[in-house]
Amino acid sequence: MKGAIREFSPEKSKIIHFHKGLITKYLGISINEKLKWSLHIDSMCQKPFKGINFMKALCKSCFEDSVKEEIVQEEVYNNENQVESTLRKSKYWKCTQCDYRTTDKCTMKRHINTVHLGIKNHKCTLCDFETAQKSYHKHHLNSPHLGQKNHESSHCDYVAYRKSNLMEHINSVHLGIKRYKGSQCNYRAASKERLKLHMENVHLGLKNHKCSQCDYRAATKGRLKIHIESVHLGLKHHKCSQCDYQAALKGNIKKHMEIVHLGLKDHKCSQCDYRAATKATLKIHMESVHLGLKNHICSRCDYRAATKARLKLHMESVHLGLKNHKCSQCDYRAATKGRLKIHMESVHLGLKHHKCSQCDYRAATKGTLKIHMESVHLGLKDHKCSQCDYRAATKGRLKIHMESVHLGLKHHKCSQCDYQAATKGTLKIHMESVHLGLKDHKCSQCDYRAATKGTLKIHMESLHLGLKNHKCSQCDYRAALKGNIKKHMESVHLGIKDHKCSQCDYRAAAKGTLKIHVESVHLGLKNHKCSQCDYRAATKARLNIHMESVHLGLKNHKCSQCDYRATTKGTLKIHMESVHLGLKNHKCSQCDYRAATKGKLKTHMESVHLGLKDHKCSQCNYRAATKGRLKLHMESVHLGLKNHKCSQCDYRATTKGRLKIHMENVHFGLKDHKCSQCDYRAAIKGRLKTHMESVHLG
Repeated sequence: MKGAIREFSPEKSKIIHFHKGLITKYLGISINEKLKWSLHIDSMCQKPFKGINFMKALCKSCFEDSVKEEIVQEEVYNNENQVESTLRKSKYWKCTQCDYRTTDKCTMKRHINTVHLGIKNHKCTLCDFETAQKSYHKHHLNSPHLGQKNHESSHCDYVAYRKSNLMEHINSVHLGIKRYKGSQCNYRAASKERLKLHMENVHLGLKNHKCSQCDYRAATKGRLKIHIESVHLGLKHHKCSQCDYQAALKGNIKKHMEIVHLGLKDHKCSQCDYRAATKATLKIHMESVHLGLKNHICSRCDYRAATKARLKLHMESVHLGLKNHKCSQCDYRAATKGRLKIHMESVHLGLKHHKCSQCDYRAATKGTLKIHMESVHLGLKDHKCSQCDYRAATKGRLKIHMESVHLGLKHHKCSQCDYQAATKGTLKIHMESVHLGLKDHKCSQCDYRAATKGTLKIHMESLHLGLKNHKCSQCDYRAALKGNIKKHMESVHLGIKDHKCSQCDYRAAAKGTLKIHVESVHLGLKNHKCSQCDYRAATKARLNIHMESVHLGLKNHKCSQCDYRATTKGTLKIHMESVHLGLKNHKCSQCDYRAATKGKLKTHMESVHLGLKDHKCSQCNYRAATKGRLKLHMESVHLGLKNHKCSQCDYRATTKGRLKIHMENVHFGLKDHKCSQCDYRAAIKGRLKTHMESVHLG
């Protein structure tokens, strides 16, 4: 026969002379006890004949290729085991294209036609199934189309169409018998067919069955059918008994049970402590994490994934915006059930099982913990902004930076004010800290409270440790945050103050500063009270300045041109500009008075032009426009305190300003203020005004 060869040996091809009992047992033939005769079994088709002539006459098709008489031996078998062994091993037809062997020429012919030539003459009229044998065609009709599964497993609820499938199931699943081992890996299969599928699918990459609705390819028609039913038709017949998970295959239900409900992850990574439930998942981990293999590239961005499934998730969530899994407790939506579960556990249940080994940070996932380790403790921020020097630990954070800072995109709006945030998390912090007043993180060294650990950390570093790592490029200003440097640049050096007060012409560089202005100036809200006097401030920072300057006498900022000392750099700057540079940019609209600050101009307007002097002396009828002036009056008039002494005479003044006027007027003869109606000159405007009123106005 073409495509097959015969192999002969004495033990594989025999004309067997049987005793009566053995013939009856193995072939079911009744023979008279008195008769002893030779039974000839054809070596090709195993049909029994009384003699050679019977075999020649009745089985010509087999006999023409059977063994020649001269090499056939006659042997008597008295042992049952010898008979059984000989009948089982007598396979001398070997396929030349593979290692298939058989004792039957017809079976060999069928093997060559179906396997190597692909001849399948029996076609199903209901589907595209084809087979070479009628029996298989009958089985096919009874099983998929008629649903007849008559072979039930006694160990589980498995039901098979054929007995052979049931035996394969029992051997592989319940007995663990997998006799066929792969030549290229340690994979083992219960049948040659399964091993062949493994070889074609895994090692040869043969997936000849393509889905008509997408680019999915499968190694078998069965897997393609499962793909179509589960993905395109949404048919998932197997349901988990402990949750609402559904799968198209029982095997997936089993994996789900082991991973989710039993926590079984038997496959450990050899390079890290990662554990997986399946070898395939471990392989993906090895390739993506340790080998950096991410072969699936997004067609719309530079995202790369280790699997098609992850690429699909990326496409749906990022580019298509599909997030079909909604949280039952808030408006959060996720692209996968797994991410929704993580959200539920971390946000609503507060479960964060992964703890940092270097600090008390806890994360819901290992990935988030890894990002924390790299960015916080190792300082790894590999993603650099193309428009500024900002660096991020992840692409996601870099994207948020690009959208919020450079594009001005802030999609999340506060429902109670006009605040907008780039992320939901930032909006949540705003809601809790501003509108709900929740500040759960307390400083261990003072009574400062913060809404987040990060803000508390900045407070600790800047105030208690004095760490201000961000320096202004144009002055010696230092800040704990880059954002504060930016605000400083815009407000101080660029003069950008985009936030205007709706009730006056005040402008601020930040919304927070404008809010403080509105509350303190227009609403009179000053909630921070001094514990040593009745001073009230709109912010803790201003209260701290008051405490340091008034009660503690701390004035750490010294003028380089005189002995003036200030509590803050800002106050020192005003002194430098007004006293030494003569810069007084705020002009009165009703007279030629100029002030260095808006506050002083306001005081001038209220006291001089509006006559508002709300601060009354308790010991006389003196009234002052400011508490400071009332204090000076009290100290100089009622207490007789004049702490500033002239270096050239015994004159003493209440303030440095008055001492300066004395020096210029008496010792230097400087009288810069001239009367417009006569040649009178005065050292100060007040005296010139008194002269005008008394002399020229009568």
